[in-house]
Parts: sequence; C-alpha cells; structure tokens
Amino acid sequence: MKRHEEKRYTTGEFAQYFGIRKDTLFYYDRIGLFSPAVVGQNRYRYYTSSQISAMDTLLTLRQMDVPIREIQEYLHAPSPERLREMTQIQLEKTGREIRKLQSLQETFQRILDMTDEISQAVFGKVLIKTLSPQPIILSKPNSSQLETTSEEWSDIYGAFMRENVEAYGAYTGAILALEDLKNGCFRRIERLFLANSIAKPPYRPGGLYAVLYHQGNYESIPSVYPYLIREIASLGFEMAGDAYEEYLITELATNQPDSFITKIIIPVKENS
Repeated sequence: MKRHEEKRYTTGEFAQYFGIRKDTLFYYDRIGLFSPAVVGQNRYRYYTSSQISAMDTLLTLRQMDVPIREIQEYLHAPSPERLREMTQIQLEKTGREIRKLQSLQETFQRILDMTDEISQAVFGKVLIKTLSPQPIILSKPNSSQLETTSEEWSDIYGAFMRENVEAYGAYTGAILALEDLKNGCFRRIERLFLANSIAKPPYRPGGLYAVLYHQGNYESIPSVYPYLIREIASLGFEMAGDAYEEYLITELATNQPDSFITKIIIPVKENS
C-alpha cells in the first residue's frame, strides 16, 4: 500500500528532469518502449516518480548504445545475467570503435607529419639515415615469383584490407624482397604492409637505411631502383634487407599521377 500519492510529472517536466527532449518521450511512447503512467481525461500525459528508475535504466542502456529492440526485451524481464551479456557485447563494440578512432587519429597525424616531411625532402638524392622501428601489419607473402601486375596488386590489396578492417585509416606500403633487388627484379611485390600502432611484432626494424624520395606515377617507381642500388654502393654501403615503399602522396591528395611521391627505404650496412 502506498504511503502517499506519487508525484506526477508532465511530459515537459519529465523530459527536463532527465535533460532530454519531449519529442524523445513521445517517440518512446509511440514505439511502445516507455509510456506515461497516466493519461488524463483531458488527454494530458503524466509520468510518475516510480518511473524515474526505469527511465534512468533506459537512458543508461541507450548511452551504452544498446539497440532499442534489445532494450524493450530487457525492460520486460531485466536480470543481472542479461545485463552482463549486453554489457559484454557493448564493451567489445566500444573497443572496436576506440581502435578505429585511434587509427583515424594516427592517419590525421600521419598526414601532418607527411606534409612536414615532404616540405624538407630532397628528391632524387640518396641519403643514409638512422630510422626508428615502426609497427606494421604484414600481408601474407606473395606466392607468385613473377612480376606483380596491377590486377594482382588490386587483389592482394583488397584481401589485405578486408583482413584488417580495424586498421582503418592506416597508410599502405609495399615490400620488395632483398633477393629480388639483387636479381634486378623491381616489379615483384613480396608483401604489403600497413603502418599502424595496433600492429604487433614483427616491426619494421630500426637501424641504418638508405632513403630516396621519388616523384612520379607508380609505374615509374621500379626505374629508380638501379640508381638507388648504385648510389648505396658508391656511398660505401650494401643492401642488408628488403626495400619498403611508403606512398606519401597518392590519389588521396592529387589527381595528377606524376605528382605522386614515394619514399623508398632499404636497410644498409657498411661494406665489409
């Protein structure tokens, strides 16, 4: 038995209590999710103090991004077990969203860093630099020993990105095997890679690298390798690992392929 008459709230008052719009309450009523406790003869709608807890639960679940259909089911029969299940699902979903946002943040920062890097780049000159390790995600090795065609590149890229949807926003690069470089094969892609902080080892190792910035379309990239290899030798070094192609300026930034900019780096060691 109630000790006193429950306090009633008009739609506007109830909405104000929770900091939501009246239209939200009208919508919840229309879909049968949450309705006023009392509808007077004058058709005025009233919520009561005993509904505050239920509305608080509803809004908490909405804040957790639980779908309305699931909220309807839950409010009909709430339980600790069901709450835990919904929370686990939303926690996993939130984790995915956080990783996506982190990737986007990295992309924005990478674009800013890339702009600064390009503004200081010396094109056509081979430099020897010490580079830090870089976290990367590697694609599967290319099973073909033949030159990689544009169609094969697209297939490899598509499959790779589908496998790494959580690395959305990461920039893509390609790896050419050291053995291919030594044999003069500059059109075979060994792997693709994504530069992204969610990557786990192996990383692209830190150390001494030969660095070359090249401006031109993708088809022109293989032609710079003979020059790059000769310059490495003339500087008193030899190749010590696979080549990494980082595509700095791409279709994202320009519709002029001849303006594309690629950074090629190859680990080196001093000639013995």
